[in-house]
Amino acid sequence: MGHDRETPPSEWPGLEMVGLTSLTEDIYFGWTDEANPMFWHWCAALAKVPEDHLVSGRWVAAGTSGHTLVSREPLHLEPSLLWPCCGLHGWVRGGQWTSA
Repeated sequence: MGHDRETPPSEWPGLEMVGLTSLTEDIYFGWTDEANPMFWHWCAALAKVPEDHLVSGRWVAAGTSGHTLVSREPLHLEPSLLWPCCGLHGWVRGGQWTSA
């Protein structure tokens, strides 16, 4: 199974994630056996990197074990999330993504 944009991480064999939820067209979160959710985003900064040099296509993960889960439903996580690969930065509050 490929790791293309149409194949979100929850559909990858061996990644036991449930409740994959889209916050935006490019940002998803889901739940593993950790208390906090795992986030993924489709990284535009990796567009010119050859596919054979990427582990998971252009999907880039962000763990949140150092974050505070304020509310699971609707999802509220503090502090903000930042992906260093491209600088994507924002908050998840009230189940919504808000860009920084």
